[in-house]
Amino acid sequence: MGEAFKSPAFVAYYGLLQLHAQTLERIERDFEAQAGFPASWYELMACVEGEHAEGKRMNELADILLISRGGATKLVARMEEAGYVERVTPKHDRRATFARLTPKGAEAAAAAHPIQLALVEQYFGSHVDQADLDDLTRIADKVLKGIDAECSWLDEIKGSEVAKLAEGAQA
Repeated sequence: MGEAFKSPAFVAYYGLLQLHAQTLERIERDFEAQAGFPASWYELMACVEGEHAEGKRMNELADILLISRGGATKLVARMEEAGYVERVTPKHDRRATFARLTPKGAEAAAAAHPIQLALVEQYFGSHVDQADLDDLTRIADKVLKGIDAECSWLDEIKGSEVAKLAEGAQA
């Protein structure tokens, strides 16, 4: 093993990269087979779902989905062509473009939620306990804040909040 593998930080980081790659590949494969559309489409639907009437700004989507602005535009264009989203330019700001779910998109997102949750549980959640989940959430939050990276949804749900979510999901 190389010199890098003697660094505990590198080993932990590389382990997270492997975890992400291996679980994501399986979840995406199974999700598309069950839902009938790509997991990336579901991610966008989940980001836009429940937003105000205008939807979510394209640049915000790119940031949340960790893709380029051009990538977000292409993704929305493909989903718009399939009838899941529509682009909206608000009257108050003609420079902005928003993406919002169509009724077909809202229906598809609602049908896909249990699929996504079951796959995350199968490939991830079933292998860890609540304390592990709390630790992972806390660590992610700590590192993201340490590098001044924004993750607003994680700010809303932390450590013990994850436990409350778990209790609600089991009820």
